[in-house]
Amino acid sequence: MKNKHAAAVLSLIIFLATAVRGADDSALDALPIGASPQRLAMAVLEAGKAMDTALGRETDIPALARRFRDRDVFVIGEYHDSYACHVWQKDFLEALAGEHPRLVVGFEFFTRDDDPALALYLQGGIDEAELLRRTGWYARGSLNFGYTRLVLETVKRLGLKAVGLNVPRELVRRVARTGFAGLSAAEKELFPGAERSHHEHEYFIRRTFSAFAVQVPLWFRGIYGAQKCWDTVMAESMRRALARPGFRGFKGVIIAGSAHVAYGLGIPWRYRIRERRARIVTFVPVTVSAKRKIAAEEENPMLKALAGQLPPAALFSRGLADAVFAVAAEERPFFADAGFAGKMNAAGLYEVERVDKDSPAEKAGLKNGDVILAVDGVPLTSLEGLRILLAQKSWGDKLELNVRKKMALDKSIRLPNDY
Repeated sequence: MKNKHAAAVLSLIIFLATAVRGADDSALDALPIGASPQRLAMAVLEAGKAMDTALGRETDIPALARRFRDRDVFVIGEYHDSYACHVWQKDFLEALAGEHPRLVVGFEFFTRDDDPALALYLQGGIDEAELLRRTGWYARGSLNFGYTRLVLETVKRLGLKAVGLNVPRELVRRVARTGFAGLSAAEKELFPGAERSHHEHEYFIRRTFSAFAVQVPLWFRGIYGAQKCWDTVMAESMRRALARPGFRGFKGVIIAGSAHVAYGLGIPWRYRIRERRARIVTFVPVTVSAKRKIAAEEENPMLKALAGQLPPAALFSRGLADAVFAVAAEERPFFADAGFAGKMNAAGLYEVERVDKDSPAEKAGLKNGDVILAVDGVPLTSLEGLRILLAQKSWGDKLELNVRKKMALDKSIRLPNDY
C-alpha cells in the first residue's frame, strides 16, 4: 500500500456564480488629519454622488472638471477591483479632456519600463494581448486587466498620452524586507526623498493595518518604508514625465490606490516636496454599503427609528480630498473570481495557499496545500498562464481544475450541491 500521505488526483468543477465580498471598512475615511481646513468637518454622500469638499456641497463631474481645470496634476484614488471607480475615472477623463485635451495619464500598475509598449498600443501598433505580454501584466499580479482597460481605452480614444508610474516590485519588496539601506546607490536614486516621513501619513498607514502594526513594530517599519517608496516613485514618475520636451504644456493625471492619495499625504505630499509650485487636486472614492449600518450611538430606539428612514450613505471627513465621489459597495467583483490564490512551488507546480471563505473554490472543496495541475484541460506551467486563463472567465462559467489533493488516499471529498 502506498504511503497514506500520498496525493489523490481528481477534478473540481467551480461555477463562478457564488462569490460574495463584504463592504469596505469606512473608518479610515473619517480621520481628522491632513492639511485641509475642512479636516474636522464631516459629510455624507449617497452612491453615485460627488462633493466639492471645500464648498461642502454636491456637484457633478463636468462641474469638477471646470472648477479645477487650472490645476497641473490631478491625483485620482481608486479601489483597484471596483468597476464603479473606473467608470468614474473614465467619465472624469472625458470631461477633463474637454477642458484641456493635452493630458498624460499615469497608471500605478504599469512601470516606467512599460512606456514604449504603452505608446505603441495607443498608436495602434500592437493589440491588447501584445501589450499585456510585453508589460508582463499577469506575470506581475492577478488583478483583472478589465478594470484598467476601461480607462486605458478612453485614453486611446481621446488621443491622450499614458505612462507607467512604478518600478519593478522587487525593489519595493526589498525595502519592506531589509529597509531603505538595502538598496544600492543607483536604486536609491529612484526614490528621491523617500527617507523623509510625515507623522500623519505614518499614522494613517498604521491605522490601515490596525493592531497588527502596533503588535509587530519591526514588520510595520519595513512595510511603511515600502509605502513611502511607492508614493515617492509614482510622484516622481509623473513629475519627470511632465518635464519631457514632448509633454510641454500637458497636465498630469495620476491613477493609484486610494491609500496613496487620501488626505493629500501620500503621492500629493511627495510630489510637492520636489515641485513646490505644482497645483495639485485630489479625488478619493468612498464606499456606500447596501444597508445602512447602525452605529452604537444609534441604539437609542428613537435614533434607530430615524436612522432606518435615511438612505445608505458614506460618512467621511471633508479633509479626505478636494473632491470625494461615492460608489456603491459591490457584493462581488465585476469580473469573475474563483476565490483562491497560491504560487509556483520548488517543484514548479502551482500550490494553493489561500482559499477565500464562501468562494466558489471553497464550495468546490479546494484546500490550502492542494496542487493544481491543469485548468480546463490545459496543463499549468506558470503563474502567468493561470492568471490569463482565469481572467478569461465570466460569472456563471464553469472552471475545471485538475487537482492533486493534500490528503490521505482513504479520504474522500464531497463537492457541495449548492455551487
